[in-house]
Amino acid sequence: MHKDIKEKEMTSTQRYLLAYQTCQWWNAVFVQAKRFFDVLDENHGGTPWDQGDANSMFVAERMFLIMAIYHAIEDLEKLDYECQRKGDASFQPVLQRIETVASLKDIKNLRDMNEHSLDYLLERGQKQDQFRSVVEKNGFAIHTTAAWTIIHGDAQTMLLGRVEIDKLLLVMKELLPLVQEKTKELFDKEMTTAK
Repeated sequence: MHKDIKEKEMTSTQRYLLAYQTCQWWNAVFVQAKRFFDVLDENHGGTPWDQGDANSMFVAERMFLIMAIYHAIEDLEKLDYECQRKGDASFQPVLQRIETVASLKDIKNLRDMNEHSLDYLLERGQKQDQFRSVVEKNGFAIHTTAAWTIIHGDAQTMLLGRVEIDKLLLVMKELLPLVQEKTKELFDKEMTTAK
């Protein structure tokens, strides 16, 4: 999020719309995760030229999942910033809990690098030095890029780039009821104020 967007104070109308939108994105993460894992179950290798579309759909569903996660967290960060202006830190534990399994920087880089994948393929990405990395998990050194999905059974991890997607989704699922409750409270409060 750009600094000027983060720091710009929102009106009541903007806050209730953001609360609504944030809850939509959090719900969308799990709709998209189901689609991603469904197509992952269907994709047994193959190439885009083989019969069937599971291999090609995997790329699309993966990108849609990355986008949903990114927007869910970015919107929550802005909502948290707005709430803290008013002395309400109720979203802080949610953001802190997410940080225990995936850095917000890694999530943003994952989104940016996948959105600008051609730039990175041509080695002209703005953060090219961060595109390829080695992730240490359970005694294994896993070489990855932001464009890869790696399922490593021995290391007991599933990576989208550097992000352990399985752990991130479990934490987000655990936090979903709290996010829904708090965004609804904020939506109702700001709707009343905006009228």
